[in-house]
Amino acid sequence: MKKLEERMRIALGGILHDIGKFAQRAGEQVSAEWSEGKTQADFKYQHALHTWHFVQKYVPSDFQVGVLAAYHHAPQNAAQRLIRLADQLSAGERDSGATRDDSDRTIHPRQLHPIFTQVFADGQPHPFAGKDRFYFPLKPLTLLRDEKDEHQRPYIFPREEPLAADAAWAAYKEMWDAFCREAEQMKRLDELPAYVEAMQALLQRYAWCIPSAYFKSVPDISLYDHSRMTAALAVCLSDFDDAKIQALNHDWQTKGGASWSEPVALLVGGDISGVQDFIYTISSKGAAKALRGRSFYLQLLTEAVLRFVLRELALPYTNVIYSGGGHFFLLAPLSAKKELPKIQAAISRKLLAHHGTALYLALGSAEVPLSGFRAGEFTRYWDAMHKNLQEAKSRRYTELGAEMHTLVFAVSEDGGGDKHCAVCGADDVPLSQWKEEGDEWICSQCRSYVEDLGKKLPTSRYLHWRFGQAQDTPRGTFADALQAFGVQVRLLKTDEEADFQAGDALWALNDPEDGWPRGSAVAARWLRYAVNQIPVVKDAEEAEEINKRLSASERKESPAKPGVTKTFAHLQVQSGSGFERLGVVRLDVDNLGTVFKDGLGDKATLSRLSALSSQMSLFFEGWVKKIIAREGRDRLVYAVYAGGDDVFLIGPWDVMPDVALDIAKEFGEYTGHPGLHISGGMAFIGGKYPVYQAAEDAKDAEDLAKGRDGKNAFAFLNTAWRWDEFEKLKGNQETLRNLVQGTGEEGGSPKSLLMLLRSLAKMESEAAQGKKRPVWGRWMWMGAYHLTRAFERNKKKNPALAKALEDMRQEFEENNYKDLPQWGAAARWAQLKLRRKAKLDDGGKL
Repeated sequence: MKKLEERMRIALGGILHDIGKFAQRAGEQVSAEWSEGKTQADFKYQHALHTWHFVQKYVPSDFQVGVLAAYHHAPQNAAQRLIRLADQLSAGERDSGATRDDSDRTIHPRQLHPIFTQVFADGQPHPFAGKDRFYFPLKPLTLLRDEKDEHQRPYIFPREEPLAADAAWAAYKEMWDAFCREAEQMKRLDELPAYVEAMQALLQRYAWCIPSAYFKSVPDISLYDHSRMTAALAVCLSDFDDAKIQALNHDWQTKGGASWSEPVALLVGGDISGVQDFIYTISSKGAAKALRGRSFYLQLLTEAVLRFVLRELALPYTNVIYSGGGHFFLLAPLSAKKELPKIQAAISRKLLAHHGTALYLALGSAEVPLSGFRAGEFTRYWDAMHKNLQEAKSRRYTELGAEMHTLVFAVSEDGGGDKHCAVCGADDVPLSQWKEEGDEWICSQCRSYVEDLGKKLPTSRYLHWRFGQAQDTPRGTFADALQAFGVQVRLLKTDEEADFQAGDALWALNDPEDGWPRGSAVAARWLRYAVNQIPVVKDAEEAEEINKRLSASERKESPAKPGVTKTFAHLQVQSGSGFERLGVVRLDVDNLGTVFKDGLGDKATLSRLSALSSQMSLFFEGWVKKIIAREGRDRLVYAVYAGGDDVFLIGPWDVMPDVALDIAKEFGEYTGHPGLHISGGMAFIGGKYPVYQAAEDAKDAEDLAKGRDGKNAFAFLNTAWRWDEFEKLKGNQETLRNLVQGTGEEGGSPKSLLMLLRSLAKMESEAAQGKKRPVWGRWMWMGAYHLTRAFERNKKKNPALAKALEDMRQEFEENNYKDLPQWGAAARWAQLKLRRKAKLDDGGKL
């Protein structure tokens, strides 16, 4: 406990060491009341004096952290020298001599470059690399749009031009005042561990967009990322005595010496395997009600396991580099290495007790030397950690030693009763009847995913965490599994109250526009966006409409009820066309592993890799939910998963292509980097189709897109289209639908036009099989003949339609019919949109 308290104090010193930069840029003045007679000469730099002033005014005096936080440029004792070295290692990306940041407030830039400006991807740099352009706005973290901006751009999207001096000055002042108001509220927290995490969460919300340095330095690392990594490194270095810290500091400055290649910290990775099978290998019975709950539970489990590891290693939350998507990364002191096998064994026992062999947590690590924190060096150890992690995954359960056979096989030998869960098939977990699904049997775990997570998630705005000691809980609900790791959670609506205690954490899953829950000031208040999108039946009118369509299609399905989660069959009949199918979409960023490994080149540092993870997650866990909710799509799109860098969505087939296209386009706007792009695919399924097979089909479509040269594509209707081609395809199908069913002057074409285009495209495709694309064929004269005849038939009775058909013919001839495959696909798409009955043709194939 004493070690944890000391590490917490060091972490707080690290996370607050540069808070004076925030104050300085806001134009704050140091008052005699709080400076206690200190001047800049005591601290060497003006921003350090501001740090002292902030700590004295806003941080509980019992923590005695001012002497740690403010003296990192003029250290006088061992602890202060430790913070100084941690600051220098964390700032490994800065140029030599660039730590000074006392520049006048009129010097620009004072805004943060997205880390993407430093990335080399797909053979090209960012177009604004090295230029005074492309900056995040100065605004507390939010997913809201900037109403003052002529383009109504979201605040998290960078702008090409920096703010004018006066505007930047005002923005800093506004943010600083709000930050201090919340810091004042936090003074009631008198428990150091609780205060450290609460301060880190507060800094995340306000300093995410503030550069840690910009004087003689590229402003691409936020004050938040630099501060938390300084805190993490300070905790790691606290294992060394003062003599060693001084030797390390000397060798860091001289870039050599006996300590240059010695390890100073341990990079630890955790990865839960079995995630795909756990989420998707369930029956179609009640799948929509269970699927998102299972997926969200894995996010909770990842955090619970991470908190368990931190508690066992006596580490503060500052030491977490990234957590999400079933994996986490953290920095630990070297002494943690001998503890990891014991911790992994404990985790394996708990996962076996609650999930059998379905889920496994592997831990891997790599020692990072002093030199590893220099720019360009850190990825070597990042790679080494990942290789060690993969080796650990290949040796599942060996950490259990002699226990392995008993624990692993005891799990598989249980059960065997005559009843089993209708969702997951388990027969070794307590079962009860599931009246909502025709009195089927459901296990206690799956029921908890449905009722305690799935049902509550769509209307929940917050997640309340409470941390305690791990317990040996029996297998039962998801809450029992989390409690085995010492964690309790509760989903909260906006107006719900909770009994918050010091040490609790509160995650806002969306912007807390109406304010935080009452009494939450004692909790660490994080913005941890989640795409908690599960469509529910809005009202009795919508329920009646769904049920009518179900009846018409003669499907046996649970009736829709107001306020109840829609089943996949419900979503299927809400297609805007008579072709009633679901679209299953999977998307992820192309070559992201290579980007992390090589994209930053000789600029790669701990802070930059951390920033890259954070900024990717902000888009996929934050902004994607806004894209889904647009134009009423939140009532139709089911988010199975969205986080890290990938997305899995299900909804009526005719809605999903637009969602996918919006995500790809807006990701490009967010990064501003033509070499950072997304690929994905969509599969068509029926509402009763097995979930695991739907996931496989969508993955096959995604692989088809990624198999195209250069990737950056979307697979739709069995073809991989580059996103610009797909956008054109969408426009072409809209043109064709307008020609067939439009009420304007151009409407009135018979549907035979669509069959003509499909037939011509098929001819061309068959001729092209096994050879280079031909330059001439019968599709050309047939196309010219039929379109000319259509023009002649309509030129008097419908001149506008005739002209549109003639323009189409001329376009084909001018382009030598090279766009015919796309027009054929557009015609197929239009046919599906125009279909009146839910019926497949072409032998049941699309």
